[in-house]
Amino acid sequence: MENSRTLAQPKFIFPIDGDVVMPADGTINGDALEVTVRILAESRSRVTVNGLEAKPSGEGGEGMCEYEVTFPFVCYRTTLDAVCEKDGMTSRKVIFVFRFKNAYKKMRLALDDIIWSMRALAENDYKSIYDCPFFAIFKRLRNDFGICVHMNIYYTDREGFDLTMMPDKYKEEFIANSDWMKLTFHAYADSPSRIYRFAPYSEVYRDYNLVTNEILRFAGKETMNTAANGLHFGETTVEGARALRDCGVKCLVGYYVFDSNGDPYVSYYLDKEMTRHCFDRDFWVDNKEQIVFSKDKMVIDAHKLENIRPFLNNWRDNRPTEAGILNLVTHEQYFYERFSAYQPDYERKIRTACAWGRENGYEPCFISDVIKEDYPF
Repeated sequence: MENSRTLAQPKFIFPIDGDVVMPADGTINGDALEVTVRILAESRSRVTVNGLEAKPSGEGGEGMCEYEVTFPFVCYRTTLDAVCEKDGMTSRKVIFVFRFKNAYKKMRLALDDIIWSMRALAENDYKSIYDCPFFAIFKRLRNDFGICVHMNIYYTDREGFDLTMMPDKYKEEFIANSDWMKLTFHAYADSPSRIYRFAPYSEVYRDYNLVTNEILRFAGKETMNTAANGLHFGETTVEGARALRDCGVKCLVGYYVFDSNGDPYVSYYLDKEMTRHCFDRDFWVDNKEQIVFSKDKMVIDAHKLENIRPFLNNWRDNRPTEAGILNLVTHEQYFYERFSAYQPDYERKIRTACAWGRENGYEPCFISDVIKEDYPF
């Protein structure tokens, strides 16, 4: 009787498809980042990765074995081709792995839920956007730390103000400061909180363009940042994410955690397995959907002032695979006294986090700066 057995396909343990390897994953040797590639394949097989022979490194259970080989990542996008040979049979697995060389020791500051400060600009006779107390904070931070600021904006608030009411008298000033301050879409409004959790393509596409068209009108295309986006609550369907991608968004930023029911939270459309994986990484690329994911490392307003430095010290020392880029985020409303959870030390908190970043060698950037060598898609 003919032997119908087939050889099990090799499985990449690390990196997996879409991983973005960082210095913490290996060793820099000249222009290469040398990383130990780990494969699960049948025991007593010959395993190669791009022609480099992998050696057995441990039992994998049920007739499987782990194999390892040191591989030099040089290019922005690398094809890894694992080939397993045994008893005259061959099987293979191909994945794509990235290396963002500029995404190391960089930091950026994101502001979510922006709308009240827009209303302040519209309703007051300011001569400059920095006459507005909220915007003045970030001018000071820019002067002191060179920080890059990415503001994620609502279309409307609960009291009837919307971006069509925003005058264009500040447009030239927005443009003049666009090298360090960018604006982009966040959501139509703050309610419901998980507004795009079940949203179809058409809803996300519509709302994105509602906000974007107004930003272009009152702040100029130079101020618009389309490459990265922190969607409200970082949740949407895969169709909603495709809408953002088709609008020019290349990177989605989230937390990659779980809610009280154990479901992915602030994780867009990712399942539990990929949410766990992204929690430990600076970046991951969904090769199928052609979307880059990046993780926020600290929600500043969620911490007491005295805990900010200890938190960041612990992150630096114990979370090396996500410590390449320091994504800081906070929310506009905590600045305003009328907000129920007003934080009088709002600026001091942000200042403390930015100061820590500079003291630890992190240089200002936008996410678009560190993934722009050659977008993967």
